[in-house]
Amino acid sequence: MVSLARAYKIFNLVVMGFLLYALVFSAVSPTLTKKFPFLPGCIHKELTGDPCVFCGLTRDMNCVLTGSVTQDRINTNFQIFLAAYAFEWFIRIFMLLMSRRFTGKTLPAIDIFIHCILAIRIIQAMQPV
Repeated sequence: MVSLARAYKIFNLVVMGFLLYALVFSAVSPTLTKKFPFLPGCIHKELTGDPCVFCGLTRDMNCVLTGSVTQDRINTNFQIFLAAYAFEWFIRIFMLLMSRRFTGKTLPAIDIFIHCILAIRIIQAMQPV
């Protein structure tokens, strides 16, 4: 049986893997779109015709990664995403480092608390003014 501390370390590594995937996907997405134009885009936009709140995030991330200035401004939702993305990397690294000092349920409880507050702040920031 895996201990809670070990399971939490594995959880952190998996989340960091997803964060890395988001970065790599944004970098290779334009190439994939050119090579495989039949791949579906945003399902929500295809079904409704309206962009979802995440539409353009890959494009904006690619602009940041490549230094492209083809657009006049970066999507506000992307700015929120980028801030949360950077914060998530910081939290994951911090939690992995702190897992050497703390064991048991302390770190997962702190992690859940931090992410509940983060989720509330993101939802508030995405509300139309």
